[in-house]
Amino acid sequence: MNDRIRATVMVVDDEPRVCRLFEKVLTEEGYRVLTASGGEQALVLAAEAGPDIILLDIVMPGLDGVATLRELRKRGHLSPVIMLTAQGTLKTAREAMMLGAYDYITKPFNLDFLKSVLREGLHDCLAGWRENACVR
Repeated sequence: MNDRIRATVMVVDDEPRVCRLFEKVLTEEGYRVLTASGGEQALVLAAEAGPDIILLDIVMPGLDGVATLRELRKRGHLSPVIMLTAQGTLKTAREAMMLGAYDYITKPFNLDFLKSVLREGLHDCLAGWRENACVR
């Protein structure tokens, strides 16, 4: 079974070109892709569509990535979240991981590496990578 065909990826980034790039690349890989331009929109989309995995930029105006992750968890959304940032710090990475982020990738990144982490996150989710993870 090809789990990518059924998987929905939500990309959250305030840069439209980044969202378009992810949408193109991940659609070609067989994923269903949703995009959000910020944290507030991501919370609405997560509630409506229940994505299987989330790619979440950290530095965004308004609700930043860490605050969005915190709110997703508060609302019971436990899908894997891969944090993305061009301005990574150890403190931010640690905070995101403590909130349950699956992984943390700094920009610029290799697309093959990102796709690999995405596949691993989906696989681990299906395999129950964390107690109560991926349950909606």
